[in-house]
Amino acid sequence: MAEAAAGLAWPLPPALCPVANFCFYASMYVGSLLLAALSVQRYLAAAFPMRLQGPRRPGRALALGAALWLLAGAHCSVVFVAEFTREDGVGGSAGNGSGRGGEVVVKPM
Repeated sequence: MAEAAAGLAWPLPPALCPVANFCFYASMYVGSLLLAALSVQRYLAAAFPMRLQGPRRPGRALALGAALWLLAGAHCSVVFVAEFTREDGVGGSAGNGSGRGGEVVVKPM
């Protein structure tokens, strides 16, 4: 929100830019994955009601949730890799570093 209020210029310290992007994208991925897992569980309960009548196991739900968080975190770690392996040689402080409406650095051939 601070970036949008500042006219798409990153007003915070440059080190917080990849952290903000990671949190933004990870929350979207985790939300989507958890909704998909819930949909699969509901389908299985409706399609095979006799097989899934046993007692619920909260440990399985926690393990699946943790696995989905790890999957989303691993997938969104690309934000950090992209931020710290830039070709412009500046590292994490080139432009505004947000990747969302920032400056574009074009190098001549």
